[in-house]
Amino acid sequence: MTALAKALEVGLQSKCDDGSCVYACELDRTWTIGAVPQGGYSLGVLVEACTKHMSESPHMDPIHVSAHFLHATNVGRGQVHVKIVKTGSIFTNLVANLVQQGQTKTVAHLIFGNLSPQPPGEGRKIFSPTSPYARRLPLTIHPGSIAPSFSRPDWTSEHVQFSLDDELLARNDLESPTRTSSKSDRVKVFALPFFADSFVPMPMLLPESEPANKGAPYSWYPTITMSVEFKARLPSSEKYSDRTVGIYCESRFLHEPHARHNARVELWTAPSVTGGGEPAEGWRERQYCLAIADQMCLMLPMEINTRKGSRDSTKLSGSKL
Repeated sequence: MTALAKALEVGLQSKCDDGSCVYACELDRTWTIGAVPQGGYSLGVLVEACTKHMSESPHMDPIHVSAHFLHATNVGRGQVHVKIVKTGSIFTNLVANLVQQGQTKTVAHLIFGNLSPQPPGEGRKIFSPTSPYARRLPLTIHPGSIAPSFSRPDWTSEHVQFSLDDELLARNDLESPTRTSSKSDRVKVFALPFFADSFVPMPMLLPESEPANKGAPYSWYPTITMSVEFKARLPSSEKYSDRTVGIYCESRFLHEPHARHNARVELWTAPSVTGGGEPAEGWRERQYCLAIADQMCLMLPMEINTRKGSRDSTKLSGSKL
């Protein structure tokens, strides 16, 4: 079983004459939903490849990514093709494709820039934490005050544990600080799409009296489109946890076909790991938003997941970088 940061690693495979590059990756079996790699995890692989591609540029920080998932990915070897489309004074635009067995599985457009904070006094156009217009951390419970609630059946508690905010659950809005259990694993910027895709789907939150809840616990929720806007760099101060993020999700629309629904996710800093640290006065006001994500999902029978995930597993399961 592979830690998330390790499973997201990529390596330069080749450089092309037009300036584009190909990065080798391996989608790990640990981070699957059923038989298919989680969409946010595979998107994180694209973000990591582009981050490596831009590591020596003034625009080294991901700002925005928008992805379309054309085909289900498979466990095993793949390549990420990265190409710069435009370089400007503020942003650089890139395209990246995740390819397996010669088939393009995911296409993404990315914007990179520089998230270095401006020095004080240079007219920073941001809300101060005390501003009445500033968005306040939606988490109501300090992570140090709660213990892990559960682990998804797809991932063992060795890697990921979830803790639920019961106050928000009572309002049918799920909120979960999420962490990896490995002491050596740390939250990385390219892991944020994974966390943005780690929420309970809308049909599973509905009461059993709602028709859309029928079969929900045993269904597959593939991501069709997903966009992530990176708001700020990960914190380096000891006042924040480097192993925990807060996840706040809202879903408001449910339509045909296949229980098509939306999800809007906010990722926030956390003051401590779950079960560690005492709440201090004003801890919520000191947290800030790391990223926001929007996606469109479907609800399909798990049999489709199994069929697509095992389609070429005999070719991919033994592959190594």
